[in-house]
Amino acid sequence: MMNDTPTPSPRLDMLKGRTKRCVCKYCGGNLRLKRIIFSNYEEARVEIFCQSCDRIEFGVEPEIYLSAKFFVEESGFNYYEDLEDNARTKQMNIAKVCELMSWQDLNLGILDKEGFLVPLAMNDRFLGECITLKDRDLGDCDAIEDKLAVERD
Repeated sequence: MMNDTPTPSPRLDMLKGRTKRCVCKYCGGNLRLKRIIFSNYEEARVEIFCQSCDRIEFGVEPEIYLSAKFFVEESGFNYYEDLEDNARTKQMNIAKVCELMSWQDLNLGILDKEGFLVPLAMNDRFLGECITLKDRDLGDCDAIEDKLAVERD
């Protein structure tokens, strides 16, 4: 007797898991599965999709997105210096930092295709406690000396 129920594919199972666990690396939004139709012959492929960004997006762990967003906002990191500084460029910078952080976590062995392999002790307070000081913030403090990072001859 023939069974008409399709056999679930490992790829589809992996994509379903990512949509439940991950967020868009550009906007931090939720992800959904979409069947993308490429031609009139009904050739289709299921992909992860961010409706907010209107793009196919594989996603990133939410902890990585939050850390990358914080890093870009607090440090002023700009990988795309030649582009206009706007909201889209900020999203691209956050996505780039997400890629770097994900790569590092994969290579450190604490992240795999199923998510983090170790429990995270993420300090939520850290994401809001970073301070950047400028010279004028220090006032007239004689106890602070300048030290060049590279000695000049």
